[in-house]
Parts: sequence; C-alpha cells; structure tokens
Amino acid sequence: MAPNAKRTSSYPSRRQLLKHVGVAGTVGLAGLAGCAGQQESGGGGGSGGGSGGGQEETGTQQEETTSESGSNDLKVGFVVPLSGPLSAPGEAEQRGAQLAVQHVNDEFGGINGRNVVGVFEDTQTDPAVGREKARKLVESDDVDVLMGAVSGAVSLSVADYAYSAGVPYYTYGGSNSITGAECKPTTFRYQFSADQDARAGAPWALDNLGQNVWIHYADYSFGQSIRDTWQSVIENTEGSNIVNVTKTPLGTSDYSSYISQMQSSNADWVLTALSGSDSINFLKQADQFGLKNQMDIMSPLNSQQPLRQGAGMAAVDTYTIIRYSYKYDTPANAELVAAYNDAYDAPPDDPGAVMWSSLRLYAQAAEKSGSTATADIVSGMADLESEEAMGPVTMRECDHQAVRDYPVGKIVAPEEYDWPALSVSEVRPADEITESCANGGCEMPSL
Repeated sequence: MAPNAKRTSSYPSRRQLLKHVGVAGTVGLAGLAGCAGQQESGGGGGSGGGSGGGQEETGTQQEETTSESGSNDLKVGFVVPLSGPLSAPGEAEQRGAQLAVQHVNDEFGGINGRNVVGVFEDTQTDPAVGREKARKLVESDDVDVLMGAVSGAVSLSVADYAYSAGVPYYTYGGSNSITGAECKPTTFRYQFSADQDARAGAPWALDNLGQNVWIHYADYSFGQSIRDTWQSVIENTEGSNIVNVTKTPLGTSDYSSYISQMQSSNADWVLTALSGSDSINFLKQADQFGLKNQMDIMSPLNSQQPLRQGAGMAAVDTYTIIRYSYKYDTPANAELVAAYNDAYDAPPDDPGAVMWSSLRLYAQAAEKSGSTATADIVSGMADLESEEAMGPVTMRECDHQAVRDYPVGKIVAPEEYDWPALSVSEVRPADEITESCANGGCEMPSL
C-alpha cells in the first residue's frame, strides 16, 4: 500500500500545545478551543482493582517496534488493563496491539510512510488511572493516537481526555454512551456497542431460551449499559417478563446468594453482564451449584477466549453473542489467524482482534486523507468501509460506531484446543442490530 504525502501545517497542534503548557493549562486551552471540559465521565462506573488515585505513575511502560526507533516514528499509545479484574482481556488486547503494529509496518509499509511504534500503559482497570496514563502517553510520550481500554468507565474517561487533548482515540469499551450520549468527534469504536449486543442477542434468546428473564450485571458503566439496553428490548417484546434485576460490584468473587435466588425463581434464563474475573467466578459457581441444570445462561462476553480458558468446562452449554471467532470464514480472518499462530502459537481473541482492526482502520483513514492530523483522521474515518476479520464493516460518520453483522451462538466442548469452543447458531444482519443515527443519542460536538 503506497504511502501518501504527509500534510504539514505552520500552526502547532493542540497536542503540542498541551505538552508545553502542561496539565494546569489544559482547562484554559479547552475553553479557547470550544471543547468539552475535563471532568471525569466515568458513567457511574466502579474502578475495580485500581488504586483510585490516578496521580502516581505506576505500571510498566513497554515499547514495541519492528525496527529501530526514530524521530519520524508514528507512536500509538495503548491503554490496557494489565492489572485489576479485567486483566485477562487486557493481556489479550496487548497481544493483539503488538501484532497489529507489526502487521501495519509489514503489510502497509507503516502509516503514510512512517514506522509505527506502540507504547503501552496499564490502566489498572481504573477510570482515573486510565485518564492519567492517557495524559502521560500524549504529553510525555508524544503519541499520535490512543487505543484500547476494556472497561466502559475507563473508555469514557480516556475518551473525555482524548477529546480535550485533540487526539484520536479508538476504544474497546462497549458502553452505549461512548458512541451515544457521550460521543466525541475524536472517538471511534470498531467493537460492538451495548445496544448492538442487545438488539442481536435479546430477540434470539427470547425466541430460543424462553420468555422469563433474570438480569444480573456488574455495577459499572458497561454492566449498566447491558442492563439498560437488554431490559429495553425485553420489555418491548410481547409476552416477555423480567423476573428480577440484580447487581454486584466489579471485582465480586462470591455469587452464591444470587445463584440461590435465581434457582428459586421461575426464570428460563439469566442474562449476565459480567466480564473478566467476575464472569469466570460466576460461571464456576453456577456450575458448582447446579444453576445450569435449571436455567440457561446468556452473556455478551463469555465468548472471549480468556473467559472460556478461565472458566473451562463451566462455560460449556452457555449462550453468547460472538464478537470474534477464529473460525470465521473470511480472507481477512485467515490472515489474522495465521499471524497470531506464527507469533503466539495460539488463535486470536476478541480484544486482540479489535486492536488489530482499529489500527488497520486508522491506517486506512490516514492514507485516505493523506494526513494523521486529527481533523483529517476524522474526515478519513467518515463512512470508511473495510474488509475485516469478522466481515465487512462501515464506520458511521454520525456517531463513529462500526456497523457490522453479529453472530449469536453457544459455547461447546473443546475441539482444537483445550478450552471450550464456539458454535454459531445465527448471524444477525448489521442493519437490524444497529439503531438509526436519529435515535442513537449522539449529538456530535464540534472538533
């Protein structure tokens, strides 16, 4: 892929100004630029396993490059949860990010002729820490773009900072507000939103698992989004019934009392909006106490490989929407799987696949516009179409949410590997699972 000429400007970028004026000057600069303030937009999210302070620089910075670092490198700042309750998907995200950098350098010739380097920081699954690490990456490490995070609350916090700093951010978090009420012109999401989760999974589950539903969620931004979106679809489906809605803090280890309540109810199935160690703990205890023998379990996240590896056979015979499958039959997925097997002797997983596609999309937007300036990336991403691992994708201009098909299926016994496998039952089409721009809740601010 031939690089385009880099556009230059005689004016300093917003990121360069932030670097010189420091944190104390960013509020005034934001006011001059007409941007949103820098208040934390954690969406009510819990911090999980982080320190909560967000001021001390902790964790290990790790720089990955396929060639010797140079002054013309394009730096990608990856904010990933390498500690805290979401560390398992965070580690998968880091592996995908490392491989994506190598892939873009080898197959794209870098981005607009510049060698790509990844710089990593641990969010500790904490919104305040995530924001501080994003600030460090932009103002100290001079990155050109931010990517990552798993928690919806951390994603919202990083998105808020990225907007104030004028830096593009490609998020993983699924909270609906990221491309809804809290949408930002600098934020893009290849991952499905919570609304797409619900519109894909809830109708299928009601048709196939039963009409009586128990909802249990982790009480932070993403869990709340899953609760709200699934509850809305279920309540608007004739004949359906929500038996109960319960919650636990992010990082909960004991679910026995909730499982006992579910067993005493008339629910046909339980929706669990849990991720990371929370999901693993719930599945193991649900298996231990016989919940799976009494009702079905459906989750938006149990398809993730680290969760299936952690839960083992306890995950088998539960249902899920399949964000990524290494078996998906597309040329782009074959390329991704081959690269992963060569690098890690293992198949890719959803968090890594999202980082792979996010960096590819950023590279294509930069080539399309001929520039990595933020305004040009925003322009280049508008309705960008690409063939990615899970099929064709369009990045909507109205809210910067990816629109793509969504498989629904079941977790089954191990096949090629020693952890449970995935079986696709149905593929829900993109136009049916994506809310219209008019009803999506995004009123895009100015850049």
